[in-house]
Amino acid sequence: MSENQARELLVGLQRGAGPLQRQVEDQLRALIRDGRLVAGERLPSSRALASDLSVSRGVVSDAYAQLAAEGWLLIAPRSGPRVADANLKGSDPFARQLSRKGVRPSHATDVAVRYDLRPGRPDLARFPRADWLRSLGVAVRGAGDAELDYPPTAGSTRLRGVLAAYRGRVRGTLATADDVLVCLGAAQAFISLAVAMHGARVAVERPGHVGIRELLRVRGLQPVPVRVDDEGIVVDELPDDVRAVLVTPAHQFPTGVVMSAARRAELLAWAEAHDAVIVEDDYDAEYRYDRAPVGALQGLRPDLVFHIGSVSKTLAPALRLGWLIAPAAWHARLLEAREGLDHGLPALEQHALADFIERGAYDRHIRRSARAYRRRRDALLEALAAQLPDATVSGAAAGLHVAVHIPDADEAALVAACRAQGVILDGAAQHGAEPRTGAAALDEAAGHGAGAMRMGGAALDGAAQHDTGAPRTARPASPGSTLLISFAAVPDAAAGHVVELIARARGA
Repeated sequence: MSENQARELLVGLQRGAGPLQRQVEDQLRALIRDGRLVAGERLPSSRALASDLSVSRGVVSDAYAQLAAEGWLLIAPRSGPRVADANLKGSDPFARQLSRKGVRPSHATDVAVRYDLRPGRPDLARFPRADWLRSLGVAVRGAGDAELDYPPTAGSTRLRGVLAAYRGRVRGTLATADDVLVCLGAAQAFISLAVAMHGARVAVERPGHVGIRELLRVRGLQPVPVRVDDEGIVVDELPDDVRAVLVTPAHQFPTGVVMSAARRAELLAWAEAHDAVIVEDDYDAEYRYDRAPVGALQGLRPDLVFHIGSVSKTLAPALRLGWLIAPAAWHARLLEAREGLDHGLPALEQHALADFIERGAYDRHIRRSARAYRRRRDALLEALAAQLPDATVSGAAAGLHVAVHIPDADEAALVAACRAQGVILDGAAQHGAEPRTGAAALDEAAGHGAGAMRMGGAALDGAAQHDTGAPRTARPASPGSTLLISFAAVPDAAAGHVVELIARARGA
């Protein structure tokens, strides 16, 4: 961009009027906010603008980097900075870079959405487009008549074999290709099970995923909520007549509890004694920060345990690719159930995923994402420690969200006040925690005597203590609110602003 074009941006610096980098940032924000720079418009290179303004290149580079972290700019290699798309006029900094889930009808509001912090999605900006396109190209170029015909009901034979080997390597499952059913995401795996189980009573975790519970109910099963404590689902409280138990043992939703070895053994023994099965939703198992890997339940008893997973939180929900590993005795029933649901999944995407896993691209993507998510988690914990020192956090050792207990705050009122600040998030009561104390049930399940972390001290030290057997903090005496905060799509630089808005809502 020429000198004249740069001057048309009305960027001018005044020595002695504050840090030069801050002046560049403030003026570019104002130009974007006022519509004088529009979405997609290219800005001068850092070298060109630095020359025009007679400052060092580092001043402009750092300003661009900060604006990109806040979501005002997009910076891509070899193309220079561009103005990001402003989905909502008047939204605050950072919001443009966050994943957009949309506001549920019950959350309708005239306030611009600054942050959508509800759990359930990765940072979609991290989707490995080039790597995925390469695998998709391999699938298309290698597709013969068989690959272009209707696929097998159970899914691509190649992908089923790849998934069996991959899950065994990273999660300790015991399966062959014959045990794997490829599904349209985890949801279709649950639907297939519901059809195959013909109206059975099924134990589900409380608190737990309300969406899955409702899906099972609509499909004819009878969900029976059973309490979760600091070791996982309470086996002693399982009704004798349930035919299946649905659990999230690797990172319980929403508390973040990891099912203990003793509780796993107890649950498996109960299932065998009651002629029941276990449905293992391998929720959030891919991302671990402060604890050693925990193997899948299925690897302990393949004859008793169904194992469900998907790429929705590692790659993208749009791919609609998941899997169900089933005991051999259930293969025929599940295939019959699937035949009544569809005529098979898109075959080329299945072959692409097989290639993506086989050549190591999936492993590389998860490693890179885990590093980014750890930084974002750390930034959120530091912001919580600084601005909400009386808060208690659980579930920080793994996954993509944390549960934050804030004492002396009515949960429904706090969620509404956050919404008024443009922050959309879930309270624990929305997922089955007892509303009488602002999510006391989740407070108990998260184990404020067994692994939760108080924010008043060193946030990262506390996170490391979460699942490693280090000294525990005492449970807060007062009731309050428990908020579920996803850090997946919150840039490091935005964490302080997120917590500032929550703190402001608390004081409203």
